[in-house]
Amino acid sequence: MPKVKKHTTVIQKHDKKHGKASGTPAVKQNKPKLGVRNPNPKHKDKGKKRAINVNKRPSGAPSSRGIKCSSVIDRQAAYAVERLVEADASKSKGASLKSLTLAPNIVNKRATYAVTCQVLKYLVTLQDVVTRAGAAELLEELGTYTTYVLAYELLLGQGLRGQHGRPGPAEMAVLRMRSQLKGALSDLMREKGAQTPADLIPKGAQFEGTEHPRSARVNTLRMSVQQALGLLAQPPTDWGPQHCKPWHEGSLKVDPLLPDVLLFPPGTDLHDHPLVSHGALILQSRASCMPAHALHPQKGWTIVDCCAAPGNKTTHAAAMLAAAGGGGKVLAYDKDPKRLARLKANVQRAGAGGIIDARLEDFLSLDPSGPEFKKVRGVILDPSCSGSGTVFTRMDHLLPSHHVAGQKQPGQQQQQVEQSAEEEEGGEEGGGQQGDAERIEQLARFQEAALRHALCFPALQRLVYSTCSLHERENEEVVRAVLPEAADKGFELVDPFPGWHRRGLPLYEGCDKLVRTDPYEDGTDGFFVAVFQRKAA
Repeated sequence: MPKVKKHTTVIQKHDKKHGKASGTPAVKQNKPKLGVRNPNPKHKDKGKKRAINVNKRPSGAPSSRGIKCSSVIDRQAAYAVERLVEADASKSKGASLKSLTLAPNIVNKRATYAVTCQVLKYLVTLQDVVTRAGAAELLEELGTYTTYVLAYELLLGQGLRGQHGRPGPAEMAVLRMRSQLKGALSDLMREKGAQTPADLIPKGAQFEGTEHPRSARVNTLRMSVQQALGLLAQPPTDWGPQHCKPWHEGSLKVDPLLPDVLLFPPGTDLHDHPLVSHGALILQSRASCMPAHALHPQKGWTIVDCCAAPGNKTTHAAAMLAAAGGGGKVLAYDKDPKRLARLKANVQRAGAGGIIDARLEDFLSLDPSGPEFKKVRGVILDPSCSGSGTVFTRMDHLLPSHHVAGQKQPGQQQQQVEQSAEEEEGGEEGGGQQGDAERIEQLARFQEAALRHALCFPALQRLVYSTCSLHERENEEVVRAVLPEAADKGFELVDPFPGWHRRGLPLYEGCDKLVRTDPYEDGTDGFFVAVFQRKAA
């Protein structure tokens, strides 16, 4: 098994087409000097070219100005906070907190992730404190998000780090306003009646639900579950000191419902683990592993994965197909070239290239009655959805749009389904909710069309429809809309997990065969699974 290579820091190139950088840029200090214009209008050599240094944001990053943090952890955190807040404000999807702070190029991932989370939690407080302290000049000098990160470190964190233990220009600028910032925080706490700074955290960011175990699926195309458990219990010495901790029974468990899923303690960092790099462990949420098990493919089946990228469910289906005796194949479709490239890369890493045929095509454009689909027995349809069930996995509850009163508490997953668009999508009070409701309706109509289309394969035996949404409109209502046509084609709903405790909302006959997971109570993402099976002749 290959050794894990140390990560190197690189300057990321700017994606001009999409106006964003992929990942957090980290700057090499030994880089040749490059000419850039001075972004500070107060600087004497305005317009002259000067050298990039570690305090400046490199080419490819967002356009905010100012001196950057000397500490790479704080610099990475400031970049991540900026990307996340801007995406949240524009309601655009894409990079998540984890993708920005746990990417391969990130130095000291755990610390960067922790600082980013804390700054987002306290963002409203930090904005108020900086304003009260009269720090407009500080915002101009350092930039908004660098100021917030350093103010957090000074007031609520572990102190200003600096570089090699020495504060740089950005840290010194914050230190010069230490008394004003501390005084502003004290005034704010007194005004709000807060006993501790934590009392100032918005309600939506306070509740984080039950900590989710770190789940990982054993890719049985690479090794068996027992082999993986053996290696984790007695790690090879060439894995390096960071991965030589033995995992024993009690700290590591096999999921009782999904036998190829391992549950590690919450917060376990496996991103650079040798088994992950080798493709033997797939970092996948417990709920996301349900669809392939629900499909339960049989030997020789041809399976269609309708909306396949990034490919975790696709490779899982391939592994289960091989475990059933092999002889079949998975036709995986995605209409986006970049997503398809990611799918193909994941297929190769999983060792599934001989089973999965990844195709650049819109599933809805296929003719299910065509000759190449006459042997299709299984379908996985996990279409685009609102993603409202992944709020904790993506840590979206820390974003400003989720800091709203009335945030749902445990046990209230669908108590107020008519208000779900407002609560779960986190629209700002007085605006945004209607847009969210319209978006969910559009998604549901697409989901219905895709499900109807997927039921048209002539030899189909079993179809799994799944979403990572909590919304009734994307789940039970989509199934309800298609049920009459499914029945006409000879399909009925069946229960894929009789031992699972959480069912679909009791809206019509058959909802007890639908499966839900609750992100607040079930230790995984919010998920929905429905299985259509052809009735026996």
